Amino acid sequence: MPSKVKVSPKMEAYLWTIYHLCEQEQVARVKTIAERLKVTNAGVVGALKSLKTKGLVEQEHYGYIRLTEQGEGIARGVIYRHEVLTRFFQGILDLDSETAAQDACKIEHAVSPETVRRISALGAFIERRPRSGLDWKKEFSQFCVGFSDGNAK
Repeated sequence: MPSKVKVSPKMEAYLWTIYHLCEQEQVARVKTIAERLKVTNAGVVGALKSLKTKGLVEQEHYGYIRLTEQGEGIARGVIYRHEVLTRFFQGILDLDSETAAQDACKIEHAVSPETVRRISALGAFIERRPRSGLDWKKEFSQFCVGFSDGNAK
């Protein structure tokens, strides 16, 4: 079994983008990656070089880009972390979907697998075992209105 390759948050974003493009269009292209990530074609070429060196992508000469099995595994991990965090932020913290997704994008690269597992477990626990007679989501939302910098009003 190959050793786990370490990639930066920036490289995770490339893998995530390539994964989604391949799901939508069967392949990814430099131009499309650049458009999605709002970077230059040259920036994509440089990132791809690094990802190819690590064995995470394959690219035909001036052509299509696909993830290797290992690259796809890393991309799926990023997607999973993003989904867990977004669900938690929306369903438990009652954030709007845009804020939840933006914050998940920022945090997904820094959080450990164990933290993601526990956030997922906490969300499931809260949703499956509500205290009878308590609408905790409503109570929490009301509490948040009066909560500022660690002090409840």
